[in-house]
Amino acid sequence: MLGYWFAFFSALLETALVVGLFLPGSVFLLLLGGLTANGYFDFGDILWFAIFGAILGDNLNYWLGQRYGNRWLRDGIWFLTAEHFQKAQQFFDLHGGKSVFLGRFIPSLKEIAPFIAGTVGMHYRTFLFWNVLGAIGWGLQWVGAGYLFGQSIKLAQVWISRAGLLLLLVVIIWILLWLLQRFVMRQGREVWRFIVSFGRSFQVALRHNLYLRRWVRKHPKSIHFLATRIDRSHFYGLPLTLLSLIFIYVLALFAGLVEDIFSSDPIVSVDHATAQLIAAFRDPAVIPPFVWISNLADIPLVAVLLLVACLGLWLVNRKFAAAGLVMSTLGSLLFLMLSQLAIHRSQPIEAVISESSFSFPSGHATVALTFYGFIGYLLIRSAMQWHIRVKLFFSIGGLVLAIGLSRMVLGIHYLSDVWAGYLVGTLWLIAGVSVNEWLCARGQIEWNVPINKQRSAAVLGLTAIAFVGVISYVVMNKPLIRTPTNLPTTEINRPLLEVLKAQKLSQTMTILGAPSQPLAFAIVTPDEQALITRLTQTGWKSADPPEFRNLLRLVKEGIDYTTAPLAPGFWNGQINNLAFEQSLKNTPDRTLTTILLWRTSFQIGANLVYVGIAREYDGIRWFFLHTVSPDVDAAGKRFVDSLTTTGALNAVCQLHFTEPTIGSYLIGDSFFTQGKIWLVDLSASPNSAGLCKAYLPN
Repeated sequence: MLGYWFAFFSALLETALVVGLFLPGSVFLLLLGGLTANGYFDFGDILWFAIFGAILGDNLNYWLGQRYGNRWLRDGIWFLTAEHFQKAQQFFDLHGGKSVFLGRFIPSLKEIAPFIAGTVGMHYRTFLFWNVLGAIGWGLQWVGAGYLFGQSIKLAQVWISRAGLLLLLVVIIWILLWLLQRFVMRQGREVWRFIVSFGRSFQVALRHNLYLRRWVRKHPKSIHFLATRIDRSHFYGLPLTLLSLIFIYVLALFAGLVEDIFSSDPIVSVDHATAQLIAAFRDPAVIPPFVWISNLADIPLVAVLLLVACLGLWLVNRKFAAAGLVMSTLGSLLFLMLSQLAIHRSQPIEAVISESSFSFPSGHATVALTFYGFIGYLLIRSAMQWHIRVKLFFSIGGLVLAIGLSRMVLGIHYLSDVWAGYLVGTLWLIAGVSVNEWLCARGQIEWNVPINKQRSAAVLGLTAIAFVGVISYVVMNKPLIRTPTNLPTTEINRPLLEVLKAQKLSQTMTILGAPSQPLAFAIVTPDEQALITRLTQTGWKSADPPEFRNLLRLVKEGIDYTTAPLAPGFWNGQINNLAFEQSLKNTPDRTLTTILLWRTSFQIGANLVYVGIAREYDGIRWFFLHTVSPDVDAAGKRFVDSLTTTGALNAVCQLHFTEPTIGSYLIGDSFFTQGKIWLVDLSASPNSAGLCKAYLPN
């Protein structure tokens, strides 16, 4: 009931004179309309409360106009001057009685129009007629819009999938880039002027510094060299200095990344974790569009576009500008080939496209930045207007980012591969730009040379042909989709725990590669389906996938959502294969016991080996993140007890595995464990009972 009265007073106060200019009542009605779509309120009741509030507010204004109108029209009231009332009266005189209805939909006029009607003595029945119609239309506008928006959210919850979630992410990134572009277009020049002004002020302050002036007199040659390096009047001054510094910095970044790859720094763990996450969330529906985007940087297509671009530059009297373009593109391809042969990094196993090239660095990311980036440089250099330059920069940048993202979504490259490709591309783009700017300084390239109509038509024709060719290549070039292969298995002939310790597989990892919770149990099972069936029979429920509608449900239901999506875990460079959860009975906080399971490459006899961890979720933080109970040993014991109480096991035992550990998860929750592991045999073969016998005394 409070919600309905809130709608009433929101409408009343927003239409009341003066108050309505500050109170966003229409926004409140929009939100209330959205809540009606989710069943919190009745749509009709909210609508009628809003309409009656609006009618009463307008009648209040009408009464104020009758009583104080002439004086306020002459003197004004508070910040409302006589000019405000005069503009409203002119609108009223123009539209007559309909102004009460029309003014209802115009901000800052809907509060004053009823007041003017009372001031000029409009007949009350006429005023009330148009007032009621306007209030009904206004109520439908805001409450109805909120209802439709809420229904759209409900439809999104039902229909949105991983593909839709990725599309939503792309749209959000596009909006952010658009907002950044808009800011640069409007404020970029002012920001640049401020930076230049600050630099000049800093320069003046240095000139008047006593100690610096002494140092200048003692080292005239060094000062002359530095002054030459920052001289803006020629290419060998500030332009070459900036290009050289950027080149050295990017080269250092690339060298550091190569060192990280060879030394298996955390970047490698992040690569594998990211690839696993993308593979887990990747929907088949997103593969075709990202394949098309990826094809834009295929070497055969870029080679043809390079020839077209060189011919176009020759036609527009800028043939020497092709020197930097050719050097940038071909040089990056040669450097790319040598780098891939030297580093020899295989492509991720999560790739959905079959390619024969090596992974590091990404060739598509490199070519996208060198070729399309240089085309963008040429267009920006030729454009005279600031807003056109900004739009070109963000358009080309968006294309380059989309190509790099497509390689990661398709699983062809790791995150560091794409980043390395961008670094290599930047190096050769700087080299090509330097060549062109050097030629420009020598007078070989003139950016403002007029182009005759015939050559302009020829360039437009070449552009059209190139565009059609790109579309045809992208559509017709269908890559070979890789068929998923099962994980190969290796039969072990010594105790399982010794194998896990020898291969340093006793702990899970965070997405950043840091050690996390040790393994809590190892399970021997005939196959994966038998394991799933056994867990289902013992009351365990498979966790829902982390889709958008499930995340919204988690926000709404919290810990009551007993099959909520679980945060993924990483072990041996792979994401968990299975996730189950079970609600504990007779607990006031509805604690959830959860398990994450990984299929190993080990085999005991004819049976497969799975390893896993157990956790207990006892609350919700930040609306959608679970809080974890620190006692992971208790969670592991509850999991094993659930199996032993519902049927006989071939073997089960608990053994010492790692040192007692106190640690924390990525989001900050702590855990502790005594370092023991449960060995559970779910197979029907008595031969695998050696899983425990190998460790126990005779």
